[in-house]
Amino acid sequence: MKLLIPEFHVGAEKADKYICQLFKDLKIPVPPKGDRRKTVKITVGANVTEIDLEKEFQYIKKNGKGFALQMMLDQNDRFLNTPLSLGITGDDCGIKIKSTSEYGGYVSTIEFPGIIEAPEISFSDDVEFFRHEAVRTFNDDDLSGFARSYRGFLQSSISLVDCFLHRYTFHVKRLVPSTKEYANTEALDSRRSLEERLEAWITTFAPHKMEEYIGSKQRSKFIELKSQRNCIVHPSNPSIPYGVKQAVRYLNYAQDGIGGLLSELRSYTGYSENIGFIRQVKTLPVISVRKNA
Repeated sequence: MKLLIPEFHVGAEKADKYICQLFKDLKIPVPPKGDRRKTVKITVGANVTEIDLEKEFQYIKKNGKGFALQMMLDQNDRFLNTPLSLGITGDDCGIKIKSTSEYGGYVSTIEFPGIIEAPEISFSDDVEFFRHEAVRTFNDDDLSGFARSYRGFLQSSISLVDCFLHRYTFHVKRLVPSTKEYANTEALDSRRSLEERLEAWITTFAPHKMEEYIGSKQRSKFIELKSQRNCIVHPSNPSIPYGVKQAVRYLNYAQDGIGGLLSELRSYTGYSENIGFIRQVKTLPVISVRKNA
């Protein structure tokens, strides 16, 4: 038995449609079809930016999200305007170098060598990395490596949802005098279970969607993934079985149970679902099982 994972997140047609959607979300005229593989100039305010649409097209196929267009969209988002990653590397010449990143009044500082990264970027990359590692290690007959990759996938997946809630909580805490004033914001800004905090998020940002959320397949798959994670993180038995076919099933829950869940939450509020890290997870390629001939 072998595991297979496609190289690309989306095909050419979907990549082209997503380029068009990014232009629409940015409220910029969509280039004619014949110009959607060229370099175009985009004017936003006083800034003129050149976008290589062929590079954008190939990047979307490979990653499910845009590159330059995606950064433009994400940086304008009220709640999820992701800080840029910042790394310092090179030879240590005895010179002390510090670098600082500021976001919403919060300052991160690192000394050489090191990197500052937004956790939603880290976790979405980890989800993808561990899925690929699960395929690679199983095909190399490294079952311990497969189990390790599966654990890493589950941890990163649940952490990504937790991170999403914290990003909104960060902004809520800047808007209200005290999150303890209301039951929903108090729950959102607490250490209660993820399910409780997700419902508090719905109550805060989209109370009219609570029934739809409760009955959604995205929520159902997320809860299953969280249950799988909990069985490993909080073991009640002296051994844990890692059935490969069952694990593959849950590895393929990422698209709906994580990316799809976050996309649905965004749609409930009327904000764009097309945030880069959400698109990356939502469009992850499906892992399949191939029986040996």
